[in-house]
Amino acid sequence: MPQTKWLILALGLVFAPIQAVAQTIALDAKLFDAVLRTARDYAADRNLIFYCLRKDDQMSPFLYAAVHLDIAYALQLLRAAGADDRQRAQMIEAILRNIRSASREEEDPQRNISCTNLDVERNTMQLKGVGAPLFMRSPFDQLKP
Repeated sequence: MPQTKWLILALGLVFAPIQAVAQTIALDAKLFDAVLRTARDYAADRNLIFYCLRKDDQMSPFLYAAVHLDIAYALQLLRAAGADDRQRAQMIEAILRNIRSASREEEDPQRNISCTNLDVERNTMQLKGVGAPLFMRSPFDQLKP
């Protein structure tokens, strides 16, 4: 819990609006709702990936790095599309509040079925389906310059 407070504080400092240069431009509400919905769906997919690949010690660091890179690139796309600081911070929150890792020992029969049915390992390696990065998902794919 204390780590969460530090993360929120750090994000606040990074995204704190400076009055002299604050942008008044923001994404329209409909597009921004789609961004947040996609961010939450992405987090749910990452949860499944973390679960399905939880026993692959070599892959684990790359899964976390992928989330970091996906967020960083999504922020660039949002900034270029005119999203304001608050909207970008909300997108980060939509992902980080909903993402969970899985312990090696965790067992969930229903998620095991999902791992197989969605072919999570292959789709993660091929960056498609459940393994698609955030920037390849709608509406992020439409924000590319």
